[in-house]
Amino acid sequence: MKIALISSLYRCERHLPTYSAALFGFAKRISQAGVAVHYLPIVNDASQVEREQIDKLAHAINAAYLGRMTPQYVPRESLYASWNRGLDHSDAEGFSFWNADDIRAADAFLAGFRALQDGADLVDFDFTRVATFRRMGLFPRTERMLVPCLYDPARFSRRNGIGPFFMARRSLYEAVGPFDANFQIAGDTEWASRAFHISRFQRIPGSGGDFLVHGENLSNTGSDREDIEVNIIHMRRGNWRELRPVDPDAMRAAWQEWGRQGQLELPAEQVEYLWGAGAKTRWRRYRRERRQPAWLRRLRLALAARGWLHSEEWAAARRGIAQS
Repeated sequence: MKIALISSLYRCERHLPTYSAALFGFAKRISQAGVAVHYLPIVNDASQVEREQIDKLAHAINAAYLGRMTPQYVPRESLYASWNRGLDHSDAEGFSFWNADDIRAADAFLAGFRALQDGADLVDFDFTRVATFRRMGLFPRTERMLVPCLYDPARFSRRNGIGPFFMARRSLYEAVGPFDANFQIAGDTEWASRAFHISRFQRIPGSGGDFLVHGENLSNTGSDREDIEVNIIHMRRGNWRELRPVDPDAMRAAWQEWGRQGQLELPAEQVEYLWGAGAKTRWRRYRRERRQPAWLRRLRLALAARGWLHSEEWAAARRGIAQS
């Protein structure tokens, strides 16, 4: 079995030295294990520096027989359009992805490869969230936190996203269909939601790699766009309990312009919740609460659970329970 390892790259010059060194070391380890990998950097609107560094990396990989790397230079497109493009340019039986600002663990990749060989067609891992903070604005402190694999084949929920290092078989991709290029952030989770009932899923213990948080990440930021996209995933599935307050104007526009995919109108109750008369006030309160310090959020939720004050975050969670 051969694996296509696809990287969608855009304006990533500052990450390229680390990415190149990590990928070359990874390729050496994987090649020594006898696994064939087709590396596919899809470089969006490449600068001259990006083109030179990627070409240099491709030459090093290919010259050392550490797999095959075939960069593709394209105009700017969405992340998931690049993922589809990478799969179109490879005949590999399996695939996975590598963002330029992350570092994959070779041993986890090999464990995932063996799981695919043994019959799984969707594999996911825990991952390590790496964030650097400055204490008092001066002293940097790096925090590493192991995030458990969230994909649960028993129940698809809002917290049920696929991880950044997942692996899958091409046969599953062909059965499920391509990634939805309308998504900018949560297209991997949307694709996994379509694979939910037909995949042979396996979780691999241990970290699949380091997910670096640096302020420019697309996912896991709690952005308004991410919340809208996650809502759309569950609106398409009729999972009303998983909906959360978002910018009502942006939510309605996204649903009507590309999210609904010709589906029937939403139930009136959900329309009222998402962009009805009180939706904007609800969203502003909800957003304000989620941006509070963690200790204050915990205190607010504890008080709301006792009925001592109102919390939009608590109300949204209770709404989900009520509609289960």
